Amino acid sequence: MTASDSCPAWCQLPEGHLRLEPGGPGDQHIAEIAEIDIPEIPGLRSAVNGPLRVRVEQYVTASTVHPAVISADFGDHAPTRGGFEYLTAQEAQALAWMLIRAATTIDAASCLRAQAGKTH
Repeated sequence: MTASDSCPAWCQLPEGHLRLEPGGPGDQHIAEIAEIDIPEIPGLRSAVNGPLRVRVEQYVTASTVHPAVISADFGDHAPTRGGFEYLTAQEAQALAWMLIRAATTIDAASCLRAQAGKTH
């Protein structure tokens, strides 16, 4: 798959934002999906500095368009015991909603491309 200057339907950056040079560094398409605050849970987790953010990202070079991925940024905080992040039921539901929305964003764009290919 080779790169072009066009963005996928889900990309929220301004049109023409890619700056790709042969042999140079790549660039990214980005869609901010959602964010939630992660407050302290006494005895289990310190407050996270900044919200939990979920977004769709795609790395692109002049010669390659890499698959889109979903990233979850838990902000700047100290690791918790055993490497686990503890979420309340409401936080877990919000995280699930964000991940489903991000995955649906990727799937919808793929479906639209497939349908556009059938009409040509």
